[in-house]
Amino acid sequence: MRTVSISQLWSRAWDLFKVNWLLLLGLYVLLSIIVSLIPSNRALIVGLLLLPALVQAGYLVARQGQSSFGEVFRDISLLRKVFAYYLILALIALIPGILIGVGYILVRDSAGAGSILVVAGLIILFILSLFGWAGPYAILSGRAGIFSAIGQSFSLTVQNFGTVFLALLSFIGLVILGAIPFGVGLLVVVPMSYVFWPLLYLALTGEEGVSHAKSLRLG
Repeated sequence: MRTVSISQLWSRAWDLFKVNWLLLLGLYVLLSIIVSLIPSNRALIVGLLLLPALVQAGYLVARQGQSSFGEVFRDISLLRKVFAYYLILALIALIPGILIGVGYILVRDSAGAGSILVVAGLIILFILSLFGWAGPYAILSGRAGIFSAIGQSFSLTVQNFGTVFLALLSFIGLVILGAIPFGVGLLVVVPMSYVFWPLLYLALTGEEGVSHAKSLRLG
């Protein structure tokens, strides 16, 4: 198990975001605008199609220090694999999504069981995020295929549970803080997080990312 400084990871993510803000913010805003303009029944699929590009951009920035729009879309086959991975997670997430939806209806109708279903659904989504976060980076690094990435992500999280759990909590905290000033802070926090997560992956797997990655690993 590797001991990683979460604060140093965020600091490094911030430094890289400042250098690559146009790429990361541009892709994030493009994704947000397109998803918001299409019918809700298609938003999930379109979002999943565009998300791999943003994930790829963050991974390349974390690994190389800089990237470009052309480089992000250079290997479409990798983006397809990441899309397939997220599609699998989305299908799994339908279960807690149904629980939350049914629970919300019951709560609205003053049924006591509704709140239990909502909480259960949120817990399952949290667990899914906790154990599924590393899969795309395992694919992009060439260490795993679509299905084996699920197992690798689960294994990496189990081996470094405390670190990953703290990382997820820190991300949630930053999202809450970013949403306070009319959501403007999210234009920094969310794109920056797409650099933070691959930095965490590189640090936990011991891969040689950007030269500063070594300084992120303690012990």
